[in-house]
Amino acid sequence: MSSWRECKLGECIEVINGYAFKSQNFLEEQIENSLPVIKIKNVANGDVNLKAVQFHLFDKSLEKYLIQKNDVLIALTGNHPQAITQVVGEASKYKLNELAFLNQRVAKIKARDNMSNDFLYYFLKDDASHDYLASQSSGSANQANISKSDIENMPISLPPLEEQKAIAEVLSSLDDKIDLLHHQNHTLESLAQTLFRQWFIEEAKEEWEEKPLGKITNITIGRTPPRKEEEWFSTDPQDVKWISIKDLGNDGAFIFKTSEYLTQEAVERFNVPVIPKDTVVLSFKMTVGRVAVTTEAMLSNEAIAHFKFNDKTPISKEYLYLFLKTFPYESLGSTSSIVTAINSAMIKEMMILIPDEKTIKDFSSIAEPQFEKIRQNQKQIQTLENLRDTLLPKFLSGEVRVKFDN
Repeated sequence: MSSWRECKLGECIEVINGYAFKSQNFLEEQIENSLPVIKIKNVANGDVNLKAVQFHLFDKSLEKYLIQKNDVLIALTGNHPQAITQVVGEASKYKLNELAFLNQRVAKIKARDNMSNDFLYYFLKDDASHDYLASQSSGSANQANISKSDIENMPISLPPLEEQKAIAEVLSSLDDKIDLLHHQNHTLESLAQTLFRQWFIEEAKEEWEEKPLGKITNITIGRTPPRKEEEWFSTDPQDVKWISIKDLGNDGAFIFKTSEYLTQEAVERFNVPVIPKDTVVLSFKMTVGRVAVTTEAMLSNEAIAHFKFNDKTPISKEYLYLFLKTFPYESLGSTSSIVTAINSAMIKEMMILIPDEKTIKDFSSIAEPQFEKIRQNQKQIQTLENLRDTLLPKFLSGEVRVKFDN
């Protein structure tokens, strides 16, 4: 490691803060000569998305704030390090082909000639880098901030440029495989949803009966121990996986991991309902309509409903999953408040179409293999992510070296 150099990150990068666009100039729909504006909410989960994005007309004076594919972005505002969901200091890579503008409180970080852009991205994605930046943050629990100088003053052990590229190439190859599997799963689920809509919405038969969900499944709700009593909560995978809303929807149809765990003592003390393996779960508070399937016995908080089957349940878990994914939750109420909360009574009264037994079997014969492939892909994704996350700090510390051409 004698060729590695100890320095400050600011010697290797340029930090460009986003622009403070005026809210009255935002457009709700894209028109000619307009671009999406990437805000802090669009980089909230370590990835860049265009959900609920707004647009702004292009102007040559704003060229400095353009972002393009493979640019590295970082959140300058977010939750405090002690909060459950930590966003401040989280890095993302912009993977979309479309140009976009960068809004305030998000920064673009450009590598200089002595640093590989991909190596920069992985350096910032490392837990140690994220923890360092988060530790420099100031402000309240929900509004922690870091500055340009916090990023520039971060210490780094810098390998030679060719070794940086070799490290990034190994990690990128793992990420490419992960992205491919995610794409396959998106395609498989889209095909299943298309088939569901065709068979059970567009071509539904009049003789099929509708029944309340509470009549065909046993619906239970999760539970949260007192937050002030920290001894009930854990980050130890040996404890019991405890699902919250943020664990739904990010990784796919199946839940393999959760961000928090409960101790066995908490389960017994607070009588937290255990969710069996292969149970469909639904978020119904704050963020309504996230659906997933458990892969082992798990727990959840009180914002998650669990649909437990019995011997008389006339549908499959795939059918229920797709029903809940495509259900118009706005139909449960007449006000906009429905998007933030529905109650368990509403869920039990949701009417679900019950096709004849043969049609369900025919549908399941197609959908089950698709969902099994999704499950296998997600398991492989988890294996690849664990390998990447294990190698990353070892590469950055020099504990594991990558061969490269001088």
